Amino acid sequence: MISYAKALDLLESAATELGVESISSLNALERICAQDIFSPIALPSFDNSAMDGFAVRYNDTLSASQEGPLELRITEIIQAKASALKFAVAEAGCCCEIMTGAPIPAGYDAVIPIELVHLIERDGQNYIQIKHAVKMHDNVRFSGEDVGLGALLFKRGQQIQANDVMLLASLGIVQLNVFKALSLAIATTGEEISDNYAQELQHGEIYNSNAPLLMNLAAARCFAPRYAGILRDHKTTLQEFIQTSSEQILITTGAVSKGKWDFIPDTLRELGAEIIFHAVAIRPGKPVLFARLKDGRFFFGLPGNPVSSMVGWRFFVIPLLRKMLAKERETSFKLRLEQTFKKRHSLRQFLKARLSIQDGLATAQISHAQESFKIHSLTTNDLWAIALEDDLELCTGDLINVVPMYASFK
Repeated sequence: MISYAKALDLLESAATELGVESISSLNALERICAQDIFSPIALPSFDNSAMDGFAVRYNDTLSASQEGPLELRITEIIQAKASALKFAVAEAGCCCEIMTGAPIPAGYDAVIPIELVHLIERDGQNYIQIKHAVKMHDNVRFSGEDVGLGALLFKRGQQIQANDVMLLASLGIVQLNVFKALSLAIATTGEEISDNYAQELQHGEIYNSNAPLLMNLAAARCFAPRYAGILRDHKTTLQEFIQTSSEQILITTGAVSKGKWDFIPDTLRELGAEIIFHAVAIRPGKPVLFARLKDGRFFFGLPGNPVSSMVGWRFFVIPLLRKMLAKERETSFKLRLEQTFKKRHSLRQFLKARLSIQDGLATAQISHAQESFKIHSLTTNDLWAIALEDDLELCTGDLINVVPMYASFK
């Protein structure tokens, strides 16, 4: 049995980076960048007005007051999409009407909102009357103020979110190099497991909860999961699963401990697989197995208890996937404990916990239902609190490492 820290090192050492493909940035949601992405243009690409109003020269407005209103002659109307180059340079005592997003003509350095002016027509000329000075650069959006030309937008290994797609579109980036989708095959083991959810269980049977869990955890665009069904408790079913699956990572649940029907470790050895580790000093999920198949693909044997399977995915499969997708190792953050917690072993323990807000401060509340067969407590908690090997007693107010219950690839 090895430590969790050692298991992580072995996982990351074994990881192989995925191939790269080019896709439309409009379809890049949840995909992982395969290279750094830099801005090809500035955003905004030209100085423009932040609102409908009048472009003015700041100096021209300094004398305006309630007692002495100032009048400025309107020389032009500038619409969005207009080219600032075709407009005359600003003259003293003049202004131009301007729409939101329209370019600021040369010489103007502020925009006064339309609702703050009074319009006057005199002798066939249009004027605005203002009763206070404006500040320089009021309501002007400058070129590059949001994104500078050549600015780093996304780092290699970053996952694209919906707001990122918006930014890419605004910069005219239509193609993106991303890591290819990672293929997974998921199977469960056990004579007692039933996938027939519409049929009443026979005595001794249980519904399959691990496969729906893992399939939904893997349901992201950077993964391509396939459910391979139930492997009955015989080595031939595992052999067939491995030999007929083409996915890069194979995952099973159950049959990895030391019971009479726990056939997976011996079968893997017979098939020439390299078992990189089997049994890690954690709770729950101690029997977890990680192997490299003869053809170089990876195999995870996760324990069959539901919470153990989830811990196996969250703290073993996810770190391997992160490494294959060029992402850095996940870091935890700390919260203060809301109550005392004791453990009677020197294993690292992943505890179901909930983010709690007390008097405006965030704390971690550890669930009382830590047994690995208890599924309902997973639905009422949103954190994993991590009690380290030497943390035999943690007291109220102590800091504890936590991570979100569900992994993010952001």
